[in-house]
Amino acid sequence: MGQLYQSAFTPSDDYAIVTVRGDLDERTASRLWQYLSYLILNGRHHIVLDLAGMVLIDSAGVDVIVRAATQAHRGGGDLVLKSARPTVAEVLELAGLSQAQRTGTSTAPIAGSSRPR
Repeated sequence: MGQLYQSAFTPSDDYAIVTVRGDLDERTASRLWQYLSYLILNGRHHIVLDLAGMVLIDSAGVDVIVRAATQAHRGGGDLVLKSARPTVAEVLELAGLSQAQRTGTSTAPIAGSSRPR
């Protein structure tokens, strides 16, 4: 399994855009969870995960996304997936996160979202 890199940037519309690159697996999932939970604990309840650079995701990675979406929703926000590659989108769809976008810049909220985009 490979590395995972993430970075965040918050434009004026209050969504934190988190770019995720590499493999999201059992070795790297805890790092992304720490990153996302830090954002949520600091009041960033509207998060976009840009998955264009994500190569691989396993069940540990799916769990992190579901947990982060749940926490964001509890805070009155949502977690949005954007630009997942076909292989990553397929895993997300099999996990019940069918709103994962395969290409482009459109976004779709997942798991308990309260604010459509």
